[in-house]
Amino acid sequence: MNYFWIFLVSIPGIIFATTIHEFTRAAVSTALGDTLPQNKGRLTLNPMKHFEPIGFLIMFYSGGFGWGRPVETSALYYKNRKRDTLLVAVLPSVVNMFFGIIFLGIYSKAALGNTYLYMIFNYLCYYNVGLAIYNILPVSPMDCVKVLSVTLPANKYFQYLQYEKMVQMLFLFLLFFGLITGVFSYIIHFVINFLGLIFVIL
Repeated sequence: MNYFWIFLVSIPGIIFATTIHEFTRAAVSTALGDTLPQNKGRLTLNPMKHFEPIGFLIMFYSGGFGWGRPVETSALYYKNRKRDTLLVAVLPSVVNMFFGIIFLGIYSKAALGNTYLYMIFNYLCYYNVGLAIYNILPVSPMDCVKVLSVTLPANKYFQYLQYEKMVQMLFLFLLFFGLITGVFSYIIHFVINFLGLIFVIL
């Protein structure tokens, strides 16, 4: 399969992973009382509302690191600001992992005789799991940065913010020159293979 066809069969996976990620953020924040996502038209599964071209291309190039158009949220509406901010940051990746498992089950168990159909479900699994894993990294714009904002002591978090851009630039440098993509590809495949044991047992 040439590079062009790999790109084509990757598109549904990238679009789905980023769309469901940002929609979940909007839905969770809205459920916690925030009116901003709905007012901004982001409480929708319409992929075009969540599409971000640079994040899309980087996600294809890196094999998992990328983003959709970030949903604006406001913690001012939350009853428990620390807990609810944490939920809004973490649950999108949990949902990505959930759908990664669903798609893994489909292409592991279903008789997908069509090679391209098999590859589409394979990449639907891969990009959902990949996005969840990359969001563990404390690198902007990944969700872990938001997690740090409510879990670290204020002075430690502000110390991190002083180096945030430097960390981001270093990470992107290593990513673009392929110095860490192999490591993360190995981690993503390891997680997928581990999850695959579920379907072997079942």
